[in-house]
Amino acid sequence: MHIISMRGMLRGAVALCALTVPALAQDTTTSLGTIVISDLRTEQTALQSLTGVSAVTSEDLERQQAASVADVLRRVPGVGATASGDDASVAVNLRGMQQMGRVVVTVDGARQDFWRVGHGSGSFYLDPDLLKQVTVVRGPASNTYGSGGIGGVVAFETRDASDMLAADETWAYSQRLRYGSNGEGFSTTATGAMRFGQNFDVISSLSYRNSDEYRDGNGDLVRWTGEEIQSGFGKATWRPAEGHELKFSFMRQITDDVISGSSGSMSSTLSRYETETYSDTYTLSYGYDPLDSDLIDFTIRAYHASNDNDQSQVWPTASIGNSRYYDVATTGLSFQNTARINAGGWDQTVVLGGDFARIEASSDADHFGGGEQEIGGVFGQWQGRHGAWELIGALRYDHYSLEGMTKATPTAASEPASLSGNRWSPRVSVGYDIMQGMQVFATYSEGYRSPHLQETFRRNGAHGAGYEPNLTLRPEIAKSWEIGANMEFASLFSTGDLLTAKVTAFHTDVQDYIETARAASGATTHVNVGNATLEGFEIEGSYDFGAGYFNLAGAFVDATLDDTGATLSNTPLDSVTARLGLRAMDDRLEYGVEYQYLGDVTRVLSTGSFDYPAVDLVNLFASYQAPNDWRVDFGVDNLFDKAYTDPQSGWATTTDIEQGRGRTVRIAFTKRLGG
Repeated sequence: MHIISMRGMLRGAVALCALTVPALAQDTTTSLGTIVISDLRTEQTALQSLTGVSAVTSEDLERQQAASVADVLRRVPGVGATASGDDASVAVNLRGMQQMGRVVVTVDGARQDFWRVGHGSGSFYLDPDLLKQVTVVRGPASNTYGSGGIGGVVAFETRDASDMLAADETWAYSQRLRYGSNGEGFSTTATGAMRFGQNFDVISSLSYRNSDEYRDGNGDLVRWTGEEIQSGFGKATWRPAEGHELKFSFMRQITDDVISGSSGSMSSTLSRYETETYSDTYTLSYGYDPLDSDLIDFTIRAYHASNDNDQSQVWPTASIGNSRYYDVATTGLSFQNTARINAGGWDQTVVLGGDFARIEASSDADHFGGGEQEIGGVFGQWQGRHGAWELIGALRYDHYSLEGMTKATPTAASEPASLSGNRWSPRVSVGYDIMQGMQVFATYSEGYRSPHLQETFRRNGAHGAGYEPNLTLRPEIAKSWEIGANMEFASLFSTGDLLTAKVTAFHTDVQDYIETARAASGATTHVNVGNATLEGFEIEGSYDFGAGYFNLAGAFVDATLDDTGATLSNTPLDSVTARLGLRAMDDRLEYGVEYQYLGDVTRVLSTGSFDYPAVDLVNLFASYQAPNDWRVDFGVDNLFDKAYTDPQSGWATTTDIEQGRGRTVRIAFTKRLGG
């Protein structure tokens, strides 16, 4: 009943917005107004997109003082983020789609792929202190970002030197020192940028954090949640001639922690491993955008991203010293050209592009799904604007191939095997400005995901009869409808105020959904279990009244298997985040309160059903920007010290402790110099 009443209130708020007819705002400082590389692979705001797009801004990142990328993403509607307390890796869920490549994750355009045994599929390692902003595109309309993302894409961006340097500066340096009280520890980040003339600049950032195990809301220590992370990146940009830009970047993160044999579980009976992970990303891009031509805006990018995970067993005593490794590397190339044309009264944008990625995975663990996977495609997209109408038509061609090894039998040795496939996926969108400041839209899109290496080639293992490869898996095909509205109203209740909102309802059918099942032999295997239906409602909005603001983000998602009616195991919780912020001292001081609601869920696993109750969390925040380039950020998370377990933050079903972090006080000091 609680969720139903929230749905009613949100729909009522949307209706109230729709009945108002004020002037269209000319500018916005909300996340909905942040310029992003959208679902169209062109620069526009989330409010200009005809699908579910959200942004996390630099200011959001500063205020949140996030210890994990998961903390950043959980405030975005339709997003669930798995951050197991014993592991610094993160897996993202968009509208019920998670793991096995269903969500494409990129850092500066480079795909991030990693998995291991112990329920660690589809995760990645990334320090939030290195980020400039995050763009989330929900649904298969995101497939211009690459193959497989039927759930959507999460695109992380690091800073350029121009983001740090003022127009009259040739150098700048900042140092941040942060303290957290629960899982006590410090972190520090140093960033420097230099400009050499107008054609060459560099930026570099180094970050270090070390934290102890934290306690839950009951005061119990949550085992193995301490971690040590060293990370950094460097980026150089060279503009050899007008319109030309060459950019090279490198990022590394070194993560040291202790994990359990089943990622996220805090059970005291499980095996434990001391783990060191090296995560590297290299990116080289070239862009050409001549001032005298609207037909050329070309970008090509090559990248290599790798995760090397080494584990040494530290418990039980009889197994101390046993080791295993997981190495996953992705090498890729992407390119596109954007042409802008005005003809026949239509403002038109044509984007042509393509991408290719090769994923190589290896491990000495017996039941790791290793091998080689190649995925790629080409796409064409047309966008036109005429008066109140906006139309989009797009078509993408995908191809994949997988190579791995079969399972040995008493009569036959393991041998190489492969499978491949291809498909065309369309998209059509229609938008219409029903009045000044309000646009309604409808989008139909399709997406295509090849079977994952682990789904196809995982074999042997410790559970019962182990795992069995399946070379007959069919790709998943997603077909999605979205309807929604974009709203931006200025001077609604008082001069200078601003209301922005984005409301989206969606319905997605996934054909040939892949899940685990028990084979007749008793072995576990991945099979096409039938069709899955995912549907829901999302809202994101902000009202800024000068002296403060109110932000609201919410999502309500249902995801079920059609044949059985069973809920998908990784369905994100119904969630609402509301934030009230106030400003003072000529806007140098910002402070406020945040409310987070996570709905109750029953999670169905092979070992039974587990109920997780709803939880309400209250957080406080404040930031002060001093005139002399000092900044102080303060926050209290889980103010009332609630004890809870987020079912997406691990796989513990028999744990004797709650896994949610109890009350935590955070404070950060940042000093900037420049000249």
